[in-house]
Amino acid sequence: MVGIERNIKIGYILSLVIELYFPIAVWFFFYSRYLSVQQIAVLTGFQIIIWNLFEVPTGAFADLVGRKVSIILAFGIYTLAMMATAFTTVFGIFLVIEFFKGISNALNSGSLEALLYDTLKEKKLEHRWDKVVANNETLVWVGLFVAAVSGGFLYYWWYPLPYLLQGLVYLGAMLISFWLIEPKLDTKKYQVKEALQQNLAGFKELFRNERMTYLTLVLGLIGAGYMIAASILGISQAEEYGLDARGVGLLFGTGYILSALASQGFPKLKRVWGSKKLVILTGIVLLSSFLLANFVGVVVGSMLIIMRIASSTTFRNVRSGLINRAVTSKNRATTLSSMQLLTQLPYALLAYFIGGYIDRHSPNQFALLLGVVIVGLLGATQLFSRRMKAVLAIN
Repeated sequence: MVGIERNIKIGYILSLVIELYFPIAVWFFFYSRYLSVQQIAVLTGFQIIIWNLFEVPTGAFADLVGRKVSIILAFGIYTLAMMATAFTTVFGIFLVIEFFKGISNALNSGSLEALLYDTLKEKKLEHRWDKVVANNETLVWVGLFVAAVSGGFLYYWWYPLPYLLQGLVYLGAMLISFWLIEPKLDTKKYQVKEALQQNLAGFKELFRNERMTYLTLVLGLIGAGYMIAASILGISQAEEYGLDARGVGLLFGTGYILSALASQGFPKLKRVWGSKKLVILTGIVLLSSFLLANFVGVVVGSMLIIMRIASSTTFRNVRSGLINRAVTSKNRATTLSSMQLLTQLPYALLAYFIGGYIDRHSPNQFALLLGVVIVGLLGATQLFSRRMKAVLAIN
């Protein structure tokens, strides 16, 4: 039992540290000192691509050498990346750093969660998992709030400080990770080829019939909107409204607190509204934040950003529930991963063009364009679904 309690306690610390990311509300200000928005967008899109490319190989690596080693390596690589970022001014070096950050994210993706679950499973204590997840979720939002607010002030005092402090925090996390105890369960060791085949099965599950295709396209489009907002729009819009690093930190911190409250209240929201209405509601909030941004001032614009951040948790929760209920247990994990990939791909592939448009125009003008495009695609998806139903009815 000593090993179980040790792993759980360390897991709580690491869950907090992972989201205690001090540059989270100021990274755009930092990069803007040296790079254009187009270059910044390319960097963030590049990291997403590397993360997804290495997701399967690093998963196989974690299965072979252990999740503990994977976690230690992830924090070690990210420590060096943060330290290097603090003193980098050249696009090419930033690109190399993003490459290693992508690998680090892939190494860490799911490793801690899997280690904690196997820790409980080894002693047949899986019933404690829900409590562990709930505690981790609370720590995640605490970390995000503290990092957003404090990061803004750290940047104001000295702009490399959030990255230097982040490097030290991750170094501490790496050292703490050595105290983790690897569970002795004999889990299946997947070959990379097998994992790729399983991922393909996940995509097939998402498009297996007309109803599932419609659901995938709607959730994918709204999810892609949230993804683009989080990746490049949020901070750049706040900067356009005239907020400095401290203001953006407080703005994002408020959004994270409201997200935490929305997450806690999600079961009640679902009972009252239902999944379909919640998808429509979060979609309206997202699109409103895009379509109205170019026509409002700092107060209303800030409120739109906060509402978008706060609603993102509700959307992710309802999306998870809808996909989980619609797919078979055999392919559930990979189908959820495939859905996540679909929401990331539009930004990753179009980052160069998105950044270029923002450079030539403005973040809020791009937000307007993005809102119009998503509305158009959702409308086309709805029309396609109705036509398919009509054809099936005739046949």
